[in-house]
Amino acid sequence: MRKIVTTLMILVGFGLMVLSYTALGTPQCNTSVACSNPRVAFAAGIFVVGIVVAFSSAIFYSVYKGPR
Repeated sequence: MRKIVTTLMILVGFGLMVLSYTALGTPQCNTSVACSNPRVAFAAGIFVVGIVVAFSSAIFYSVYKGPR
C-alpha cells in the first residue's frame, strides 16, 4: 500500500507540473510583449502544488508504516 500511494503521489505531482507548464503556463504565440504572461493566471501556483505533492510523497513513504 505504501509503495502504491507513494507512486501515485509522484505521478500526480509530475502530472500537475507538466500540465501547468505546457498547457496552462506557456503562451501559444510568438515572442511579443503581449504574449509574455501565462495563459492561466494561477499556473505557477499549480506548478508549486505539483512540487509539494511530489516531495511530500517522500514524507508519506517514511512516516506511514502500514497496518500493524
